[in-house]
Amino acid sequence: MKKELQQIIGYIIGGLLVLIIIPYGIYSASEYFDPMIGVKLFPVEQFRTAFAVVLFSIGFAFGIWSIVVQNTVGKGGPLQIGNIEISPKTQNLVVTGPYKYTRNPMLFGACLMYFAFAVYLNSVAAAIVVILFMIFMLVFVKLSEEKRLEKDFGKSYEEYRKSVSMFIPWVPKRKVR
Repeated sequence: MKKELQQIIGYIIGGLLVLIIIPYGIYSASEYFDPMIGVKLFPVEQFRTAFAVVLFSIGFAFGIWSIVVQNTVGKGGPLQIGNIEISPKTQNLVVTGPYKYTRNPMLFGACLMYFAFAVYLNSVAAAIVVILFMIFMLVFVKLSEEKRLEKDFGKSYEEYRKSVSMFIPWVPKRKVR
């Protein structure tokens, strides 16, 4: 019962962060900085919303797919802040589903959704915030999550890390000699 409650709380906190708090920050940056910048992100209005919907749909699909696979195969959740487990951490190394294309499909999906939001807002400032967020998160994942996965899954994770892209799906990694 404790594990299930922890998982529910983890997804509530994660959902609020991913779907409300971060988008609000992106929107606020757009409102504040775009008048100073004076340039629109997408000069052709007719395609902007359609492009945003496509990006958002792909990002959302990656996010949901990765959560489902992580719960069913990994037997845990993604949310850990510092050394505090908000949701129970994964018990099994997940290398199937979206994880066979990228080691961080949830982050990829979230960043694609945020970039879709920036496109929808037609905001250069929002796009810059998304890029900065993405860089911050990739560094954070590299320094914290990858160390935990190495510790928990050892050689299996090391082999997986060598063969699967850290972030962008389907971009093959160069072989290490």
